[in-house]
Amino acid sequence: MITKITKIKNLGLFNDYSADAALLDFKKFNLLYGWNGTGKTTLSELFTAFNDGALKDYPSLEYQFKADGQTYSQNTPYDKNIRVFNQKYIAENVDVISGSAKSIFILGKENKDLIEVIKQDEKILNGDPEKEGDLGKIKELFSKEQELKTKEKEKNTKFTDVARIISANTSGVSARNYNKGNAERAFNQLKNTSLLSKEEIQQNSTTLKQQQKSTLTLINTDITKNIEQIILDSRSVLEKTVETVIIERLKEHADISLWVENGIKLHKEKESTTCEFCNQPLPESRIPDLLSYFNDADKALKTEIDILLDKIRQLYSSIDKLSILDKANLYDEFQISYEAAIKEVNHHKTDLLSKVEDLGKKVKDKKQHTTEKLTLTISIDDSVFLDAMITANSFITACNAKTNSFTKTKAVAEKKLENHYLSEIHDDIEKLTKLISSLETDIQHLNSGNPDKDDEVGIQSIQDRIVENKTKVSASGTACDEINKQLQTFLGRNELSFEVVEEGYIIKRKGKPAKNLSEGEKTAIAFVYFTIHLQDQDFDIQNGIIVIDDPISSMDSNSIFQAFSFLKNAVKGAQQIFILTHNFDFLKLILGWLKRMPSKFYMIKNSYNESNDRVARIEPLDKLLTSYNSEYQYLFNLLSNFSSDGTIASVYHIPNIARKTLEYFLMIMIPNSDKMFSKMEQLDFDETKKTAIYKFTNDQSHITGGGFDPSLVPECQNNVKYLLEMIEKLFPAHYKILMECNQ
Repeated sequence: MITKITKIKNLGLFNDYSADAALLDFKKFNLLYGWNGTGKTTLSELFTAFNDGALKDYPSLEYQFKADGQTYSQNTPYDKNIRVFNQKYIAENVDVISGSAKSIFILGKENKDLIEVIKQDEKILNGDPEKEGDLGKIKELFSKEQELKTKEKEKNTKFTDVARIISANTSGVSARNYNKGNAERAFNQLKNTSLLSKEEIQQNSTTLKQQQKSTLTLINTDITKNIEQIILDSRSVLEKTVETVIIERLKEHADISLWVENGIKLHKEKESTTCEFCNQPLPESRIPDLLSYFNDADKALKTEIDILLDKIRQLYSSIDKLSILDKANLYDEFQISYEAAIKEVNHHKTDLLSKVEDLGKKVKDKKQHTTEKLTLTISIDDSVFLDAMITANSFITACNAKTNSFTKTKAVAEKKLENHYLSEIHDDIEKLTKLISSLETDIQHLNSGNPDKDDEVGIQSIQDRIVENKTKVSASGTACDEINKQLQTFLGRNELSFEVVEEGYIIKRKGKPAKNLSEGEKTAIAFVYFTIHLQDQDFDIQNGIIVIDDPISSMDSNSIFQAFSFLKNAVKGAQQIFILTHNFDFLKLILGWLKRMPSKFYMIKNSYNESNDRVARIEPLDKLLTSYNSEYQYLFNLLSNFSSDGTIASVYHIPNIARKTLEYFLMIMIPNSDKMFSKMEQLDFDETKKTAIYKFTNDQSHITGGGFDPSLVPECQNNVKYLLEMIEKLFPAHYKILMECNQ
């Protein structure tokens, strides 16, 4: 008997489960209750793995459980038969029941001799417990197949790893164009091993990892071609002077001179006779005196200065906006040298810009000293800047040369690297290939027999002989009659029936092939078939374990009682039973039945781990569930006693509880088929709070992702309060009774 599941890893919500040390051991009868989506069906699937250690949909599954005083895991198959009824069983046995389900065999006295032959064949397959060390051909085959899988995996891993290495060194680390299949094909074509030195590996790998670059544009070295002319023009302009009537104050104060010059223009435009600044009459000689100071020669020189300043600005802009390629555009081997050259370019560029800026300031200052001869003391030498650009261009030119011939050597380098890495694994692959071939021969002999030894009959032949002999002692027609009889009893009508055909069974509805079976019908058929199937020769019910997951899924209330009746009768005499359900009514029936039985009751709950991932855990059944006659009472109790500690873990389940409580209450208040929103609209309650309740129960109860928003905590506190307030306001007597039940 299984006493405890101690560890589960990599199984859906049971991603990293460890049983609580205080969790009581399983008994003969075990009930596990949990809402939909908490992991019940996933847990039931785990039981199907106990006999062979694997689940197809969970290749990384790990587990441990205790049974019969021993510890079992995915590496140690459990030898007691386990039958599991769940959604997977329904899908496999109702949707494709013909041909997929095993016949239900019936034994008789006339079949005694055949049964003895079957037993002997089964000992050959499964081992003889009376003979020490006789494990049987199936376990021997399993061992060989496991070893073969290990060696094939080892071989595949070597090819996968070498393919990854070859890909990283021939096409770039992120490339996916070279895979295990490429490596295997190349290995098979490898005539001679060829190992490279470290230097050769680096040389070829570096070349192939580089992407072929586009032809690059050289840095424009013509941007300073007119700098000498600008310097000459600047020197000329600075030395020019104009003759004017000197006004000492304006000569001494350039800023006032500029202000006055602009003021003359304004007064002439407005024909002012009074000062626009102080509003005093202008002396008759003041304007002529000023015009003599700012004469045409002065204007002409300033115009020449403005033109020169524009050229200086253009020169500055062309230098400042000089287009320089990023080093990433060049091949790796040029980048360091190019980067150093560009550093020099930028250094001399900064220096040159500073001097051009100083030149501009000097020329601009000349506008305030047109009567004075100025000397250009600034020295501008662009040769070092030009040399730096030429040096940088030399690397761009070299890069372009490599681009033009880049593809010519790539194929050779790629092949050299590929051969090198394949040569490294050559001896290991040859050794594994020979071992795999030997294992495949052994497996072939175990499956199909050894053609060189007549007494070594293969598993397939023995299994065929067993099937043939079982067919002789089975009565498919009688089995079919039994299914129809039980199905009629279960459904309370004879609308559906099974018929035997050459391929197996077909299902008919009122004499015609049935189509579009309802989910409830599928469940009923599957459960009836399951209960009958428990009596076949392949399952020793007295030493077997039965696991039943929600046999009442998609059934109406009447069918729930039928399922319960079938369940009780079907598991009679079984060594151990596990029943999983989400239905409260079914839960109460099971609790009532098992009250005086050797049983334990559990609950599957969800919580959030440190990574904020939803996980499942097995806990003792909430005692409140045994105290209430309806799920509605239980859920109301949870809400009325709800108090958050401020963590997501304390509130994650509240939206679902609130939604189910609201659905029950709405059915009491408005017992029709309207949608929840429509029913809420008909309630006479605060509109803002109604909206909050609806949004909370509709949106938050559907969250299925890895975690919740922290705002869920205050939302739960507020909306639970609103919901209880609404129930009390709309139906105070009902609310009072519910609260009294909680006392």
